Amino acid sequence: MFRLTKKALLVGAVSLTLLATACGNTSKEAAPTAVDFPAGSTMASIATAGKIKIGATPNQPGLSELDLKGNWKGFNIELAEYLVAPMGIAPDSIEWVHTTMANRIPFIQQGKVEMFATALAITPERIKSIAIAGPYMDAKPQLIVRKGEASKMQSLADIPKGSKICVIQGSQGQPRVSKEIPQATVVEFNALTNCVRALEQGTVDAVDSTAPLLAGFILEKPDVFEFTPMTYGEGEIWGVGVPTEQQDFCTFLNERITAAFEDGTVKKLWDANMAKSGLAEPTAAKELTSCK
Repeated sequence: MFRLTKKALLVGAVSLTLLATACGNTSKEAAPTAVDFPAGSTMASIATAGKIKIGATPNQPGLSELDLKGNWKGFNIELAEYLVAPMGIAPDSIEWVHTTMANRIPFIQQGKVEMFATALAITPERIKSIAIAGPYMDAKPQLIVRKGEASKMQSLADIPKGSKICVIQGSQGQPRVSKEIPQATVVEFNALTNCVRALEQGTVDAVDSTAPLLAGFILEKPDVFEFTPMTYGEGEIWGVGVPTEQQDFCTFLNERITAAFEDGTVKKLWDANMAKSGLAEPTAAKELTSCK
């Protein structure tokens, strides 16, 4: 197993400085010093190239956003920048590849991205197709509704028959809602923003996703949306996806995720991006994936 040295920990500190000053900045930044990796390893190959393609899904406020200037920002984005820093990768050496919930796994398998870093649920089915490092987030399912309607929904049984609940295509939402709220009608869109827009326009009655993903929309429009009081179904744990054959890279990312919790990076990035949402910061998992 690849182990990070004291030198690597210093690189982590360098990466924190970079993140604090210019996360997602398009200006040229000095690359952090790369750790010496075993010859032939995935990390050595990436370090030699001096760049990496990372898949990301936009329109996730506070977590993963693409602004009007073409800069990516958010907790998941900045965490990914931290994870790859020991390979000598500065934020402006990352090529962010716009992906959707539906194509993110194929993009990893086809080599269109070298890792995927935003809200990827770890499931038994997925780890048959790709390797996933983590988890770094325990995300509980929630519903948001239009402001003033949550008081009518104190339990799942209070949701009227035929209510339209929007889920993201390719997410865990469809099977979750079908199982837990069978009286509802599932409506699928390819992006969470489309679900939220439909809710605001009144064409659906609620939006299902995980609390971290939904919290950003409430943060943006607190007078328009609100959480319902109930939770339901099994939560998701999020990880970072890489090609299945790159177990060395997956192991490296696991160690970086551990370091991010231990050195305070997770708290720092959460406070900067998501603290106002009212959700507690993620806590370190007791056990990480085996990467096999």
